[in-house]
Amino acid sequence: MITHNFTLSALCYHFSVRPRAHPGGDIGSTFDMQVARDAHMPTHVLAAIQTGQNPSIPPMMLPIDITLFAHAFPVELNVPPAVPGTPAPIPRYVQIGDSQFLMVNLPVVPITVPHLSSLPLLLLFGMQLETDTHALSFRLLPVNVVEEFPNAAAMSTVLSQQPSETFEGTYRHNQGLWRNILAMSLNNSKILDLVQMVWNITTEARRIRYRPSR
Repeated sequence: MITHNFTLSALCYHFSVRPRAHPGGDIGSTFDMQVARDAHMPTHVLAAIQTGQNPSIPPMMLPIDITLFAHAFPVELNVPPAVPGTPAPIPRYVQIGDSQFLMVNLPVVPITVPHLSSLPLLLLFGMQLETDTHALSFRLLPVNVVEEFPNAAAMSTVLSQQPSETFEGTYRHNQGLWRNILAMSLNNSKILDLVQMVWNITTEARRIRYRPSR
């Protein structure tokens, strides 16, 4: 499976910025991200935390286009109102030490989700920055499980036989992704159907793996 660091990098790549961790402390109303190339810029940055997260842990900062986000996820966000006549975020050079970096200052939108590490993947496909559902399946299940498609029973059986670390990581990730989809009301039937199928396969694999032996 693909780690959230990979999907965070992919999300940032689509918006032409580099991943940047929040330094901690006050979230603030805006956040600077380094521009990777002169191309499509994000309009906002999500300051994402997980339900029940320790308040001392900084949020994950995720660039978004607010129009694409609103179309994909019809949920209420605390989006700061734009002052009339405010231009779209424009990159500018910032002096840091002896070097200059091209940065873009983005309005911060706080969000709390059930599962933080799967959120970058959901944003990638929910906002249709990536659309290959075949590729998505390989980000949710081990290769030898996907190879059994469309035989759901075989997929569950093969998944149930994975090493413990692989199985438990797959289970937690797919459970978290499905919870995020429900919480954020994903408005994409193709992705919704795929993840629901994967979650059903995953829960059946868990039942097979832990059923009492006779």
